[in-house]
Amino acid sequence: MTILMLTTVAVVAYGILSRRYERALALGAVTPAGAAIAVGTEALPTFYAVALGGLGLLVWQWFARGGRPGAPPLSAIPGVSLLLALLGWAIVVVLLAPLAFPGMTTVTDPVARLVPGSISTSNIAQLLYLGLSITIVVIVARSTTTAPTLLAIPLGIGIALSLWRYLSLRAGVPFPDGVFDNSPGLVYIEQAAGGVPRFRGIHSEPSGLAVTAMAAAAYGFSFAAHVRGWRRVGFLALGVVAVFLGIESTSTTFLVGGAMLVAFAGAFLLWRLVRLHLVVTRGAAVVALAVVALVIVLLPSLLGQFTAEVDAKLDSASFTERSSSDARSFEAFIGSWGVGIGLGSVRASSLFFTLLGAVGVVGIILFVTAVLSVILPALRLSGHSPVVWALLAALLGKAIASPDLSGPSGVLWLSLGILAHGILVARRDATDPGGAEHPPPRRSLEAIARATRRRLRREADAKL
Repeated sequence: MTILMLTTVAVVAYGILSRRYERALALGAVTPAGAAIAVGTEALPTFYAVALGGLGLLVWQWFARGGRPGAPPLSAIPGVSLLLALLGWAIVVVLLAPLAFPGMTTVTDPVARLVPGSISTSNIAQLLYLGLSITIVVIVARSTTTAPTLLAIPLGIGIALSLWRYLSLRAGVPFPDGVFDNSPGLVYIEQAAGGVPRFRGIHSEPSGLAVTAMAAAAYGFSFAAHVRGWRRVGFLALGVVAVFLGIESTSTTFLVGGAMLVAFAGAFLLWRLVRLHLVVTRGAAVVALAVVALVIVLLPSLLGQFTAEVDAKLDSASFTERSSSDARSFEAFIGSWGVGIGLGSVRASSLFFTLLGAVGVVGIILFVTAVLSVILPALRLSGHSPVVWALLAALLGKAIASPDLSGPSGVLWLSLGILAHGILVARRDATDPGGAEHPPPRRSLEAIARATRRRLRREADAKL
């Protein structure tokens, strides 16, 4: 515990002193199963420990200096107003659900029931985590040094650490066990039913590694199409290693989510070629051919593993347990008339069912709208597509087998912050290219997209 605690303190200090706190947050997300502080079985993940330091920084800026000069207000950051509304609604549900539905059984603990006037530790923790998650989006979006490459820190280092642990288990390479995955509040799964070994990397379970591997593969392959030289080799290596570790995790989440990502990527590429009449760049063609070659080589084993894993999963106790938690979450949704019984009172197998039972229809609408309000404008931003694909992979993984809205992997909230920052920059460039003190009224997203494309064409022509 001491090593990660000291490391977290050093990361927070680095973020404050360097004035690049978004990098500190990315470093904190490297160890999703790591705890900076633990009291008994309760632990504070390193990612949210760094986020807590960022919240303190924002509060100090606000009271000491009236906010950071030149920073956009919260209402101007895409998705933040909706996320704050989600937090407000979640607080209302936690307070009122025990009064409106007394005696209803929670999903997190089959024995526990809602009691008027009683709020559990889990309720408070999940609300705090959601508040810190929104803080992360704000910090990353408002930082002047945020870039799409920020995600390479948690994904690249995290995949490298998982590969290091794999080499330790398979080849005897020395590895510091218990350093990067030291949280006492997690259950570490190393094998399936019957004693069959499984690989979890530095995560608590194979499905956690699978979600990170999906995001890293999507991010790496997409970024490789936008860069050249050794950077392309590096991002291709990230994608290949992520696919390898995802397969080694033997997680159905990786197989199902990966198949969906490949289908989305193929459909998106065809749409861009046919609908937009775009020309595929040489880099994109090289990466596409590399991915196709990788798929052809791995296709027989992938199909066999996919069929075997799905058949085994359908007959496994894990599938029964996960399906049961989803069913109980849906029962909570129905029993609460679509209102929900509160964050911290519901933990299903899927984020969708967790939100359904926890914050109901209103909460799901707010969350989905917040994500779409960032993703849709970001589709028009050049250079941000790798982050969009990483975010899509994270959302797919959470929809399949990751129940936490505020997961410590950081991909979801860092991606939202990066994309929100890109949108803010595009709006600023379109409305005030000269840096005027009082910019003209904000233009439409179509105008922003056209102006951005013109600027990028000029830059490309200048490079040639």
